[in-house]
Amino acid sequence: MKRNLFTALLMVAFIIALPAYAADAPKDPKKQTSWGLYVDAKEAAEMKQNLGNKMLFVDVRDPVEIMFTGYTDVIDANIPFKLVDRSQWHKKKPVYQLQVNPNFEKDIAAALEARGLGKADPVVLMCRSGGTRGAPATKLLEGKGYKQVYVVTDGFEGGTVKDGEKKNWRLKNGWKNAGLQWSYKLNKDKMYFPDAEKNTVVASADDKKASFMPKAQHATPMPNYMRTIRQNADILKLSAEQKSQLQKWVDQNNKAATDTINRIASLENEIAVSSLYGASKEVLMAKNNELIDLRKKLAVGKTNCRDNARSILTIEQWNKLVELEVRKSQQTSS
Repeated sequence: MKRNLFTALLMVAFIIALPAYAADAPKDPKKQTSWGLYVDAKEAAEMKQNLGNKMLFVDVRDPVEIMFTGYTDVIDANIPFKLVDRSQWHKKKPVYQLQVNPNFEKDIAAALEARGLGKADPVVLMCRSGGTRGAPATKLLEGKGYKQVYVVTDGFEGGTVKDGEKKNWRLKNGWKNAGLQWSYKLNKDKMYFPDAEKNTVVASADDKKASFMPKAQHATPMPNYMRTIRQNADILKLSAEQKSQLQKWVDQNNKAATDTINRIASLENEIAVSSLYGASKEVLMAKNNELIDLRKKLAVGKTNCRDNARSILTIEQWNKLVELEVRKSQQTSS
């Protein structure tokens, strides 16, 4: 009788000791881990809800990818397994090369320590689709003392639909398709900032101006009238009154024009990255329409700037300005 009771108690203890969260192991060996611990998106959310600060939930995607495909504030931190290297092109795929984050394990350890956790506590890794990066990321943690490393098997965006009008769209399972909390708004405190970015020296005013000019020229082919006028004030023989009137225009309109140019440059980058990461046609067309509207807005502002300058300068001064612009254009193209 006592032996039966003891056996029963052992079985109960064994059951309690089993992982409370367990999805089926992926069939693909490349998506399996040495820990053999797997959860789907819903289980990961439930696990975080129940364990709270007693676990570390990490999104291992590149932060730019997260910015354009979606984010959940349920995670504790974004620590990318791989980062986009915009200086390298993938040898086989039409995308930028992804490089392994050399600080991945160190950053995981630091995130645990910052939360008062250790390597014996649960760590859950989530990538875009499941095991493509989630499982390989665990290999960087092997042999480093970690005891419970889970992988979210369906990832943040889930798998692709194989047939129908929405073929290749990521609408199959995953965090986004499970009705779980997510948005395109990021929490800066949880996003990844490499040490190199944290320690970047603030650029001088001249450096900022030098980096801005190519963006301004790219945003619209119209000349930068005010810049040329100010650089050649002596050649144009501007009066004090003319300088005052021209500066008044700059004070009233320069910030809006600068903001528009910066937004154009930022939006172009968004469109490129969003396209690479599989954004829908609707999203890409919306961004392109915004880009068109911004270029129209900038063109109107530039035209107004030209008309204002012509109203302030004499005919001789304006003709000289045109000569200076033409000469500069020829020098640039030669």
